[in-house]
Amino acid sequence: MADDILLKVKEAEDKADETINNAKIKAREIIDQAKLRSDEEYKEIITSSKSKAKKILEDAEDAANKEKEPTIEEAKAIAAKLKNQSTGKIESIVNSLSERIIENGNS
Repeated sequence: MADDILLKVKEAEDKADETINNAKIKAREIIDQAKLRSDEEYKEIITSSKSKAKKILEDAEDAANKEKEPTIEEAKAIAAKLKNQSTGKIESIVNSLSERIIENGNS
């Protein structure tokens, strides 16, 4: 009878050891899966963040380009106006000098 009790205690201990070992294995599997999921989520977050940053940068560049267009057009118009004025002034100066040369040449 004592042998039966000792045998049952031994079996209970063996079963407890097996349960503990199984629990350790399952815990390692859970931890490994959690690490894999966290790595995947990290990569997804990084990819998403880079994509959002790129979109923000592109939107900012588009907005800057739209804002600078009127200024560029205005500068082109002013440059063309100055160029036309300069051409007229140059012609006026050339004509004036030509007249003086002709007048002085005839003296």
